[in-house]
Amino acid sequence: MASSWRAVAAGLDSLTAVCAALNLTYFVYRLARRRERTAARAAAVFALALVSLGAMGESLYFLASLTVLPAGSPPDALPWAAARLLPLAGTAAITALLMRRLLASPWPEEGNP
Repeated sequence: MASSWRAVAAGLDSLTAVCAALNLTYFVYRLARRRERTAARAAAVFALALVSLGAMGESLYFLASLTVLPAGSPPDALPWAAARLLPLAGTAAITALLMRRLLASPWPEEGNP
């Protein structure tokens, strides 16, 4: 049973890392293209890029730690897997919003935030 929780934890963290990487790519693109009309919007995009970078880094750290943690460590427990659902839910929700936007219009136009 312990190895199944490790697999769940690895799956959750892998999905979180992928979603966070997609989000980070989008937000960095927005910042690099300087598409934000106001300083407040640019600050918001920057903050979202940092959150995405943090989520990705955290997930990659936990994925790497799964290979070195001894049996009976946190990823072997249901509470650990449940706690990892929250970062996945957040990054996946942002990814869903970005994908909806990108499918409606490939890249934001000037004046269309």
